[in-house]
Amino acid sequence: MPARRRGAASPPPSKPSLPPSKAAPPQDEDARLWAPNLHSTFSFLAIVRLISALVNIQSDCDEAYNYWEPLHNILYGHGFQTWEYSPVYALRSYLYLVVHGVVGKVAGGVLFGSSKLAFFFGLRTALGFASALCEAAFYRGVVRAYGPRVGRYTLVFLACNSGMFQASTAFLPSSFVTYMLMLFSGFWMTTQGASFSAPALASGVIAVVCGWPYVGVMCVPFALQSVVAFGVLRPILTGVLVLGLVVGLEVGTNYYFYHAWLLPAVNIVLYNVVSAGSELYGVEPWTYYALNLALNFNVGLPLAVVSVPIALASGGLRMVFILPLYLWLGIMFLQPHKEERFLYPVYPYLCLAAGWTLTTIFRLARRVARPIAPVLVTLAVSAYVALSTMRVISITTQYGAPLKVYQFLHDHIEASTNASTPLRVCVGKEWHRFPSHFFLPNHARMAFLRSGFRGQLPAHFVSTFQVPDHMNDLNLEEVSRYVDLATCDFVIDRDVPQSMGHPDEPSLAANPAWTPVYAEPFLLAEASDRIARAFYVPFWTPTHTVFTNYTVYAPAST
Repeated sequence: MPARRRGAASPPPSKPSLPPSKAAPPQDEDARLWAPNLHSTFSFLAIVRLISALVNIQSDCDEAYNYWEPLHNILYGHGFQTWEYSPVYALRSYLYLVVHGVVGKVAGGVLFGSSKLAFFFGLRTALGFASALCEAAFYRGVVRAYGPRVGRYTLVFLACNSGMFQASTAFLPSSFVTYMLMLFSGFWMTTQGASFSAPALASGVIAVVCGWPYVGVMCVPFALQSVVAFGVLRPILTGVLVLGLVVGLEVGTNYYFYHAWLLPAVNIVLYNVVSAGSELYGVEPWTYYALNLALNFNVGLPLAVVSVPIALASGGLRMVFILPLYLWLGIMFLQPHKEERFLYPVYPYLCLAAGWTLTTIFRLARRVARPIAPVLVTLAVSAYVALSTMRVISITTQYGAPLKVYQFLHDHIEASTNASTPLRVCVGKEWHRFPSHFFLPNHARMAFLRSGFRGQLPAHFVSTFQVPDHMNDLNLEEVSRYVDLATCDFVIDRDVPQSMGHPDEPSLAANPAWTPVYAEPFLLAEASDRIARAFYVPFWTPTHTVFTNYTVYAPAST
């Protein structure tokens, strides 16, 4: 046989390059950076979220009255009912409550015991761990789509953020939606758009139907990208299948409690969008959200803002992945009714945006003067961590009295009263800080004293399906809610100077018929320095803040 001619080996055929929409992130020296794996990330975040579960305050009365109280009614047969749970309006989902009830029973029993307080902190802990898991999935997607450096910065921003500290363990649909959206984006970014992500679609559908329907707008970029990349048929069929399963569970569960075929997600959109009913609960200028973001993100906020031109310059999927942030902020800033919890869904995306900008700054600085780059990053991250920690300490120490006072009252009532004798605990101007009946023994009931508030207060559940009397959707005062002070066995009140009080809110501290049983310090915001009450600065904040007492009162004769 003739010998083969020996020569240079021919190069292997080159692989066709992926289109820009499916290309992986550029490879550079950052690609070799160490990044924590999913297990390590979850463990780290779980520790932070456990701290939140144990010390976090309830910053929104909606959490107590629209979620803890109806859940308490399901589990223990009594609790407060807001007008949203009236079968006439049916704005709230019972499936959401039932799932949390099961989780709380398991987590509370395993971690803390069988008491109602054990359930409360058990469910909070489970929420914190759920958030940690979803944050870890989000982080993994960021590493895959943007590289390990952006992922590491995003992880630090997530773990230390004061807004995430509050949102991660709050029993609110906005927190649940935040979990689902982190899963949604985590799955989506992990696939890099190279394959259709059914888990991402399922997470988005659950967020919309079981959590908060408005966040559907944040899923639009994913839907459009999926249709463009994979055609109409597969995304639509998968979406219809998942939607059918979720809606079926929603409708069936709500029928059991409301005795009517309905979907709360539809009702809440009709109420808030069509009738503009949310404006009855107050309107705020755009600066309300700007200030909130500045407090919770400090130096991370300008970094996140700068991500806009970076995203535009980057283009491709990197820009598409972060579009939910800009869509949601654009819509929320235009709404007249504003609540801090409405921004929860974009907190993770703001952390990603800040991490992306910081990485860009690092790379630019490294080209100009290499030794400066790590110094700039260290300064920025250190300032962020310090300010975020100071914010968390400020919130938990200055406003943490209600949970401590109600925990004391729970133990005091159990130790000093007969469980067969009904007791009435009353609250006036502090009605919005009542953490729920989970903090009262079963023979104690909360009642309202008339205060300066002139809106509608909740009523006690009669049943989940009967239409309650004296309830409206216009936030009009219902005087049937009030009881006489003489009928109260205990009263919870925040002591304020007479000059700051309301004519309908007499101070029990000056009433000889009532005596203090227990008190915790609570910030008197009106008399304190704004910066000192926003961030806890050692040695300086204590000298620039004024505290009053958050007190349990009992009749002087007892």
